[in-house]
Amino acid sequence: MDIAELEVYNPWWKTGRVREGLLKQYKRRLYGDVAKYIDKRQIVMLKGLRRVGKTTLLLQLIQRLIDEGIAPNSILYFSFDEKAYDFKEVLSEYQKLVLGATLENAGNVFLFLDEIQKVADWENKVKSVYDLYPNVKIFVSGSSSLKLGRGLTESLAGRAVEFIMDPLSFGEFLEMNGHDVEKIMENTNLWKREMVPLFYRYMKFGAFPELACEKDEDAARRYLLDSIIERVIYRDIPEEFGARDVELLRKIIYILGKNPGAIIDFREIGKNLGRDERTVSNYFEYLCHALIIRFVFNYRGSPVASMRKLKKVYFTSANLIFALNPSFDSVLPKALENVVASGLDARFFYRNGYEVDFINDERGVAVEVKTKGRRGVVAEGRSEGRSGVVTGVVADGRSEGRSEVVTKVVAEGRSEGRAGVRTGVVADGRSEGRKLRQIKKFMADFPSMQKGVIVDAEMDGESDGIKIIPIWKFLLLSEKDRDI
Repeated sequence: MDIAELEVYNPWWKTGRVREGLLKQYKRRLYGDVAKYIDKRQIVMLKGLRRVGKTTLLLQLIQRLIDEGIAPNSILYFSFDEKAYDFKEVLSEYQKLVLGATLENAGNVFLFLDEIQKVADWENKVKSVYDLYPNVKIFVSGSSSLKLGRGLTESLAGRAVEFIMDPLSFGEFLEMNGHDVEKIMENTNLWKREMVPLFYRYMKFGAFPELACEKDEDAARRYLLDSIIERVIYRDIPEEFGARDVELLRKIIYILGKNPGAIIDFREIGKNLGRDERTVSNYFEYLCHALIIRFVFNYRGSPVASMRKLKKVYFTSANLIFALNPSFDSVLPKALENVVASGLDARFFYRNGYEVDFINDERGVAVEVKTKGRRGVVAEGRSEGRSGVVTGVVADGRSEGRSEVVTKVVAEGRSEGRAGVRTGVVADGRSEGRKLRQIKKFMADFPSMQKGVIVDAEMDGESDGIKIIPIWKFLLLSEKDRDI
């Protein structure tokens, strides 16, 4: 390694500031929380999905340090994303070529280590620097919750503080588009006409900083596919977890893209994709650790009991559903449900004779999502004596006369010489009155749940003591712990 490889990441050594093209004007809300730890001893660990703005936040912190009088050459930023350089070599060359001194004798030094999980045994190498040099402040970031989390709970236990950077909230999206969220919340009725189209753009592709002000849907879809989905499938997961069956990863993501919020059955998926159940389960876990998907568990009153039961899978951002579906309208109801799951940070749903869409146990809130034309998915033309090739992904499929109709999504739909993906729809049939009854029954069964909410595509009001809130307003209320 020569100095040019270090200089490319650290232009401030020559210019005295972060390059303008890299230093974005907008600061994520998480910035203030992280900045509080600049003067504290602990290692700052920042993790999040690709393209949510982790690197930008680190560079903003670097500029802040420079503005506060820290010598530019005392700040090292290095990304291990493109090539996993040897960690010790990077530090050795930095000390020799830039500091002109050892870390021990260099005064206050700040290390910003991006995509650190790509370095073998990174946690012990970082721990060694932390323990030996109290004058060195360390920031690390990455996009693998498993490898970063393992370091936090094992080698770095008690030495690091973790921050999770999610995709943009709706409020952040509005701020990036020039709107004052606090002013909007003073009287949401005045802003409905403007908020609805902005919400739909946010749901499709506005949850990533580089797309927040984008208007071109085709360009946005290509960005999401190339920079996030394909990158995770073909590079991140194979490199970091040794997963070799990229075709299985691709199939899983595209199956989920057609039916987010599905209850999953690893054995059935494995059977119909010709893969081992354990392999399928592992690949779902890889996608979860890559922060592409999230599990939501069937609520049973305690986290341990819940995690043994049924589970649904949602995407971290509904933008990924848009990317995977050129005909987005066909999955719009499920995308709306996915947005609520993300905005509420839901960990649970409830299904036991009746169903409630989402439970936030920490806030004591039960939420039902009501969308116009909400639909479950069934295989088209599957008669009593005939079935297609199924994936094991369970659709909503509840009809008026039955409390629970379990159907499966057809993956490749081949039968009797005919090929193609064949899906039809069946009406959900859960009326607003039924949703109200289900929420009230859940609140009676679980007294710790003090609030019930129906999230609607447009309606705003109250019915029988249950709030009905339009989805865009619900997202804003969910932020900053406002009262829902």
